[in-house]
This record gives sequence, structure tokens and C-alpha cells, in this order.
Amino acid sequence: MATGTIEFVAPVKGLRFEMFEVSNQHQAIEKIVLTAQDEQVNVVFHLNNIFDSEEAEGIATDILPSIINGLAFYTNRPIGEPRFTGGKLPKDASGSSYTVITTLTALWATAGLTDLRLADEERKELATFLEQHYTSNYLYSAYRFAIIQSDPIARYMFLYNILLQLKNDDQKQVDDFIRLEMPGVPQSLSGDPTLKAKGVWETSYTRLRNEIAHRRQGTTPQETRREIQDNVAAFQELVKTAISQVVS
Repeated sequence: MATGTIEFVAPVKGLRFEMFEVSNQHQAIEKIVLTAQDEQVNVVFHLNNIFDSEEAEGIATDILPSIINGLAFYTNRPIGEPRFTGGKLPKDASGSSYTVITTLTALWATAGLTDLRLADEERKELATFLEQHYTSNYLYSAYRFAIIQSDPIARYMFLYNILLQLKNDDQKQVDDFIRLEMPGVPQSLSGDPTLKAKGVWETSYTRLRNEIAHRRQGTTPQETRREIQDNVAAFQELVKTAISQVVS
């Protein structure tokens, strides 16, 4: 059996782990090997009896997004777009072989994030998680897109939008979920005059979202931004919990 490799690299903040393997049911894939160090994740596909570079890259790129999205969700670390960095395929019938090696410099600094280092048992759990066949990759993709945003306002609004999608685009359902997960969450009467007249209360997370979406009296954009900066990490965990409940 002739084995070759196709390799990809993605920038990552605050993540480091030693090599581990992930299996896949595709008949051409022997294994997928992941490592994380020096501000990047390396993903290497080991392929059997694939001699054409386009075919090899096609197999890998079909599976790669779910690997990267799942990794970002499981570790709760922002991971950028993966890039092809090289490949080495076995010789075909004509005796020709395909070998390309490129380099990729790190794109991010890790300031503000402590490295998450995965022990042996954690890597085994992560491999099992990445091997699962799930139908909700769009949620992992949306979550990864949200947490990769460097601006806290953008990250917060994309996260809130995920929660709205999970709760039938219903703000009341969003707040009910938040109250259930965080019983002590601060609340206030809705700033919407119609809802306020009905005595509708909203959580602080929904209030912040609405202060961005609609101009509210009694606050300033600067105050709202500061409060979001202080709360976006906790809100990110809430959204991660909501996704986990859906896909588990």
C-alpha cells in the first residue's frame, strides 16, 4: 500500500498539544495527525494509494473544516483559516511523484490568552470528539467564526445571533435559557417602551445586545462597550453550553 501526506496549518491563539491521531471512515484516509505549537495547528492527512495532487487535496479539504471547527469548539480557542503547506505523494505508474513543501509564519500573537495544554487523556477525548459524525457542523462553524473576532462587540453580537438561532429567534426564549443557566444573572425592565409597559424583564446579556442594536436612553456607546468587554467571555461560555445541549 502506497502512503502519502497532505499537510495544512492554521493560526491559533493559546493552544498547545503533542501529536495525536484521528481516524476517519474515508477509505483513502489512513489517519489524520494533529499537533499544536508555535501559535499554529498542524493537520496532516495520511492517504493510501492516492497519486494525484488534486484528488489528495480534494479529499483533505472536504474533511478539514469539520476538524478545525470541532477543534475550536472543543478547546474554546480561536483558530484561523487553514492553509495548505505541502504534500508528498507516492510515485504513480509513470514513476512521477508529487512533493511540495511551503512555510507559513504565525499570524497572531498570543497576548491575553494563557496556553491551553492538553494532557494524554484530554487528547484521547479530543480525538473521540473529532471522530464523531455530527450533523451540526454549521453550529461549530458559526461558533468558531464568532470567537475569532478580535473586536469584543463583533464577537458578542455574533454569539448572541447563534443563541437566537438556537432559541427560535425568540428573545424571551434566549433570556429564559440564560436565567436557567445563570440564576443570579442581573435583570432589568426592557428598554423597549412597548415591552416595558407590559412589565417584561430582560437579562443583562440581552440588554447589552439591544443597546448595540437600538439606541437606548441612559447609557452611552462607551459604557456599553466596556460592559460587553467585561462580560463577553462569560457569554461565550453560555453559547458554548447552548450548542452542546443541541448536538449532544
